[in-house]
Amino acid sequence: MMKKHLLLTILIVLLVLTGCQPQQDASDSTPSPDSTSQAESSPEQGEGMAISSAIVLDPATTEDADSLLVSKYIYEGLVTLDESGNVQPAIASSWIVSDDQLDYIFEIRPNATFSDGTPITTDIIVDNFNRWFDPQSPLHGDGNYPTWLEKFLAFNGERDADDRAVSLVDGIQKVDVNTVLIHLTRPVPEMLEYLAHPAFSILHPDALSSSSYGTQDSTIISSGAYIVSNWDDSGLTLSPNPNYWNPVTDEINFDWK
Repeated sequence: MMKKHLLLTILIVLLVLTGCQPQQDASDSTPSPDSTSQAESSPEQGEGMAISSAIVLDPATTEDADSLLVSKYIYEGLVTLDESGNVQPAIASSWIVSDDQLDYIFEIRPNATFSDGTPITTDIIVDNFNRWFDPQSPLHGDGNYPTWLEKFLAFNGERDADDRAVSLVDGIQKVDVNTVLIHLTRPVPEMLEYLAHPAFSILHPDALSSSSYGTQDSTIISSGAYIVSNWDDSGLTLSPNPNYWNPVTDEINFDWK
């Protein structure tokens, strides 16, 4: 299915990139690039909070509220939500949605990097997406991605009794070095809100190769506004990520319950 749509969507992308962007409705409009994410605009929400010491900072694999809270500060996805619940740019600086609501085309921010300085590329975004979606991906592991299944219903290749794809997502493609395309099997009105969930944050593929990633014994590589600067028996400290595209200044401290 994706191949049938690829020519059309590439033409749409070229129109956008050359300034001939087709008319968009409110759901397709791109917010102002200086809008701040929830994590950036309200760091005081994390100050002095008590959380479980059993957190796992691999948000795709957990539904634990404390783990997802911390993940919101240290990781970032294609889009985010502001304090009013409106979708805002994050790793993606802009996007458009096709008229049939099946193709979501994201322009990736050129200055997006991980905390170790590694650029966040379209290849890395595709690798992350296929980790959640495709059992054939070497990063998929045991398929423990509860939020993916909650939002998008199934993994790649699963069919119903009528041989129709169960997953709401058909796949993701790299269009060029700056652009990715997500194709759906049917319209999902909440697609952008779903992608703002911490579970769909972009993580460093090299870090994910470690079986213990997300635990205290692992090296956490951030894609968001903060890095983990201290994780010990007394609590967790998050400090500003010096390589983040939209810098913050405050430190955030969490105590253990």
